[in-house]
Amino acid sequence: MNNGETYLQNLLTNRRIVRNYIHSDEEYSGLKKVAEYAIKIPTAGFARGIEIVHVSKKENILELAKLSNEETYVEKGFDKWISKSLSIYILLVNEKAYHERYAQMDKEGSTNSSSWDTPYWYVDAGAAMMNCMLLIEEIGLKSGFLGSHNMKINDIKSLFSIPENYKILGFITAGIEEKGTSMIKNVAKKKITHNEYFSK
Repeated sequence: MNNGETYLQNLLTNRRIVRNYIHSDEEYSGLKKVAEYAIKIPTAGFARGIEIVHVSKKENILELAKLSNEETYVEKGFDKWISKSLSIYILLVNEKAYHERYAQMDKEGSTNSSSWDTPYWYVDAGAAMMNCMLLIEEIGLKSGFLGSHNMKINDIKSLFSIPENYKILGFITAGIEEKGTSMIKNVAKKKITHNEYFSK
């Protein structure tokens, strides 16, 4: 470890979003267990409303690339990304699970889940996403995230038998990084951690 960092600190230091992978047919057995461990998160009221679909068959990955409009991405000058992934993890939210949980007797008097200022299902989904990325990093691969705003959602749900009431937040991808293709250039850094009080 560098500078006395712990193993987890080292993973966090080196983790970054990567959206350009090399084509590879190599198999990484550890990818099969990523979803199983990524989902080990605290959820509001133990609602367990976050689920993950692990996609590893090449034909399904190629179909996901089509349904997430990869060609539009390529037309903008970027290399293919989704189609070169070794695995894709579809991150799902079952909002109904939270409302059902907070309607139960032991939650009587709790804040109604329908009027939360912060929808905690998104907080929980973020925890699963981060777990997923760190587990991919631990295997020695890189991860990326594609939000669902530009996807053919209904077609994806149909292809993978995902219930209609589930929300697809996006894909977490795993792959082997194409070196020298960082998309982050000259981004100004700002102070984002504060001790005791907020300071500029």
